[in-house]
Order: sequence, then structure tokens, then C-alpha cells
Amino acid sequence: MDKKPPRCAALKQPFGAFFIEARGQEVIVPALWGQDTFIEKARGSEVLGQMWAFDDKKGRPCCLIPEATALFQERVTDLLGKKNEATYFYVARCYRYERPQAGRYREFTQLGFEILTRQPEIGLEMSQDLCVGFLDSLGLEYEIDIAAKRGLTYYLQGEGFEIRCPELGAQKQVVGGGAYREGAGFGIGLDRLYLALQAQGKLT
Repeated sequence: MDKKPPRCAALKQPFGAFFIEARGQEVIVPALWGQDTFIEKARGSEVLGQMWAFDDKKGRPCCLIPEATALFQERVTDLLGKKNEATYFYVARCYRYERPQAGRYREFTQLGFEILTRQPEIGLEMSQDLCVGFLDSLGLEYEIDIAAKRGLTYYLQGEGFEIRCPELGAQKQVVGGGAYREGAGFGIGLDRLYLALQAQGKLT
């Protein structure tokens, strides 16, 4: 079993109001999905080797979702419709098959925001500003890299942005995001965010 920190009550209230104010619509993300989505959207990515993958009773290849952005990319036609832009946020349980360690768990919680748009470069700037604004509202101290090489291959040019907290040591990345063909967005690891706020004495 993962040795995880307790849920942080201080994080439960701020994000909903913050992202709703940013015109985000909450989406419930399923934990179980078809493998094909991630094979298509993240091919060549290390995430494929970390999936909890299996066949269902009808022999269909399924998995516990390792991340959520690929789901939004796949459903962009339905989610965007005739609009030029649509924004969504979610809190999802995600799963990676790897050796558990502090700040890196097999089961983890991801807070994400996706801007589906026909102009991904604009969406990238918006998502970066929104992410920074949210972390600032929590009083978090961090470093940002706006030209990070991302492990997920669907990001344009394989680049995006990352936000890190050195207090976490080897697992210091708290946020990862970037632009993709269908838009832009970011994911925040709530478990790591909790540990970072704790390490910086921001929790009461």
C-alpha cells in the first residue's frame, strides 16, 4: 500500500471556487477507460509502460487512467461543439504502475484545467496565468520552467511548462502542462502540493 499523506482540508475549498470563477465547468472523469486512447495520444511516452492495463470480461483492452488530458483530446468535438473555446476542470484519481516513494504514488489525485480552443498558443498563455494565480492564492513558493521537456508526447514540440518546489527533493514537480493540438492545460498533483505546502509551513 502507498504511504500517503492525509487529505489536506485546506485544499478542498479554494480550487472549486477559483476555477469556477475562471469560467471552468467541472467534469467528472472516469477512472476506467480504454487503452487505445492513451496508446494513440501518448504513443512513445513512458506513461504507456506505467499503465495498469488489463482486458475486461469481453476481452476489450482497458486501463486505470494514468492521466486525464488524453480524454479531453479524444472528446474535443463533443466538448467544444460549435464554440471557439470551452474550459473545464476536474479532480481525478489517476494510477501509475511504478515503485511508490515519497511524493510519487501508484494512486494519486490530480487537479486539472483544460482549455479547449482552436488557438492552442493562446490557451497556453491562459493556462499558465491561471495556474500561477491559483498557486499564488495558496501562498506557495515555487520555480517555473516555461520550456520544459514533457514526458507526454502529445504536447506540441514535446515541450510545456513545469512548476517545481525544491523542498520536495527528487519529486519536486508539482505541476505539468502545455499546449496540444486541441488546446492547452495543466495538471496539479494534489498529493505533492500538500507536501510542498506542508514543507513551507503554509498549512495551519
